[in-house]
Amino acid sequence: MSEPLTQAERDELLVRAAAIERELYPPEGGPPEPTGPDRVKTLDRYYQVLHEYGDRLPRVPFSRCPSTQKVLKRSLDPFGLDGPWWHKSRTVKIEEPATPPTFQCLLGTLDLHGRAPSEAVAEVIPGPEAPFVIPRLLKLPGMKAVISRLAPLAHGDVAHVVAYFSDESLPVGELHQHWLRMDLWFPNDAGGTSWLTQNDRHDFALAPWIDSGQVLWIAPGDEEMTLRTGTANCPYLDLPGERHPQMLSGGERYLLEMPDGSPIDPFA
Repeated sequence: MSEPLTQAERDELLVRAAAIERELYPPEGGPPEPTGPDRVKTLDRYYQVLHEYGDRLPRVPFSRCPSTQKVLKRSLDPFGLDGPWWHKSRTVKIEEPATPPTFQCLLGTLDLHGRAPSEAVAEVIPGPEAPFVIPRLLKLPGMKAVISRLAPLAHGDVAHVVAYFSDESLPVGELHQHWLRMDLWFPNDAGGTSWLTQNDRHDFALAPWIDSGQVLWIAPGDEEMTLRTGTANCPYLDLPGERHPQMLSGGERYLLEMPDGSPIDPFA
């Protein structure tokens, strides 16, 4: 990975990407779209910018596995919701650091603290504002979850993540789509790939799960990523914030229906 981006470098890359997009899809009355070899060259420039953006995003500690003690690191765009890292469509491919073999899936939340997400033009589905667990996942063999808070984000937004780990070999199709993603893709019995959207109920009452030992936590700002147990001094209990999932688009926030556990028909 190259040197991590600064805010200014990241913003400049997004400006360049937007300018190339306008070349590819000019507004009505503008210059004609490039065609043939010119379009190929323009697309190459566009993907080079996106590649640099994805390659140079910081890789930061997200969590730690309770079994192996290995740290889970992921890419993060802490500079604003206008970055493609956040977008539901995720037009940029990002090479993530190697994960602990026990890592199963990652869910998360985003608390805007009441601000209007003016920079979120493309769709972002960051979950609710308060942290939660999914009981169905915690019932899978060997599953434990770890709650943590990400490093400070731009605009004062606060993101919590819940990483799920298990020593067991679990079918991917029984897990959950990752944070910010709409769908879960997994290999099927025919040797191909299938996908679905999980609609699992959320549980915001964290104390019983923490008391049971099945959910652990990492203190905000703890660079050592120390796993902690028990509810004493846990900063994630009964946090304020919207419980409905959010969708950010066009600079506005919309609240979605609460997941109720019922199957979702992707073709409905």
